[in-house]
Formats: sequence, structure tokens, C-alpha cells
Amino acid sequence: MNEPDHIPKQEFSTPDPSFKIDFGNALLVAFLIMMSLLITGVVVNLPVKIWPGFYHISLPLSFLLGGLLGIYILISYLKIKWSTISQHLKISPSVWVTFLSILLYVFTLPFAEFLTSLFPTTGNRLIEELYKSTTQAFEIMLDYKVAGFITVCILAPIFEEILFRGILFRGMLQYGMNPVVAIVTSSILFGMAHMNPWQFLGAGVLGAIFAYVYYRTKSLWICIFLHALNNSVSYFMMIQMESMEENVTNPNDWLLMLSSLMIAILIGFGIYKSTPQIKWN
Repeated sequence: MNEPDHIPKQEFSTPDPSFKIDFGNALLVAFLIMMSLLITGVVVNLPVKIWPGFYHISLPLSFLLGGLLGIYILISYLKIKWSTISQHLKISPSVWVTFLSILLYVFTLPFAEFLTSLFPTTGNRLIEELYKSTTQAFEIMLDYKVAGFITVCILAPIFEEILFRGILFRGMLQYGMNPVVAIVTSSILFGMAHMNPWQFLGAGVLGAIFAYVYYRTKSLWICIFLHALNNSVSYFMMIQMESMEENVTNPNDWLLMLSSLMIAILIGFGIYKSTPQIKWN
């Protein structure tokens, strides 16, 4: 059977036979990612206790160094080359698949925000303290808007997609893990990496969307774009409303949520029909 003319040839790049991650290693890889980001963030932000204005530098610097450290650790641990990962940064899906991928994100967003709204913010002292510390972290972004934008809208999408989709998820696929299991597993770990319950399900669902698009296209850059789009929309709404509690859609609108979810499923099927089956192992 001839390949569709609109499918870029580089989507059929040969998998690296040594780049494989089983379930046990997936947990370790996710832990290493979280530790590299967390520890680097704590260390780089130490000077803010003396000079709070250092946040202008430390916010993006901590994520930059943490992301680079995470990539270095995983490349060393998995014994792979950067070129193996970077080849998927060069793959571009067709304009049609790119358009469908954007629509898939847009129509999945109401469901993600609905899930996020399910976690209470009051009623328990532990929950209230955790919510307070989470909001304080977001409020720093409001005080240092440029640094926050660079961190949230540029660096986070780049490094999180490389680490969670380009390394973790890809390694599980190349191990031979069932794609559905790999998508669910990587998305749960991605949600956990946000280290608060209010982002766990929402980020997990969007992570599943990014993973599905990557699975069908082998294109990391479209995942980075979708991730950056999501973070930018959320960030600018947070700035406009001066609150992290604002949503793009109404999470209590069940009709909107369910209808959007059904449309998202149809769009996901459209992506499936518009892309070839790619060999991952």
C-alpha cells in the first residue's frame, strides 16, 4: 500500500533498539525527572531569601538547569544519545494533522478543567495548607510576570515534553508496551509530577492528549506547541483575573463538557485516520 502523500517521510524514522523503558524503569525515570526539577529549583532559588528580586532570574534559570540536568541524567542512565531524542524535534506533521491536534486540545480542555474542579480546596487543614502553598507558588508568577512567562510558557513546555513524551513515553513504546497502557502510565506520572492534586487529573488528561498526538506523529514539536498554547492561555487568564482559580470554561456546565468531550473523541479518531501506523519497536 502506498503511503499517503501528505504524510512526511521522516515520520518513519527507525527506532533506536537500545532505547527501551519497562514499567519499573518508567517509575524510576519519572522520579529522576521530578527530583532534578525539584532539587535544582530549591538550590537555585536559595538567594531569594536574602533578595526576593532574584526571582526575576531564578524562576526561569531553575527550570532551565533542572530540565538540562534531567535530560543529562536520563541520557546517561538509559545510555542513549541526544541525537536519538532530537530527531523527533525535527519531524513536522501535515498541516491537516496539526490543525486537528489543536482542535483536539481545545475540545478536551473543558473535560480537563472539570476534573480539576473536583478536588476541594477547603474542609481539611492539610488540604487547606497544601492549597495555600500552591497558590503562593502561582502568586510569585504574578509578581514576576516576565520570568513567569518564560518559565511557564516557554521552558516548561519544551523540557516537560522532551522528558515525559520524548524520553519516558517513547521509551515505553519502544519497549513494546501497549500504546494505551503507555499513554495512561506516562500521563499519570506527568500529573503526579505537578505535585498538587488540583493539577493532577487536569494535567494528566492533557498529557494523554499530547502523548496520543506524539504516538501518531512522532513529532515532539507539535506536543511542545500544544503544551505552550495551554500554559499561555492559563497564564494570561491568571494574570488578567489575578487568581489561579479562573477557568477558560465553566466546569459546572455538564452539557458543554460532555459535548466537547464527544467532539474531542471524533477529532482523535480523525487524527488516527489521517496518520499511518508508526513502528515504535
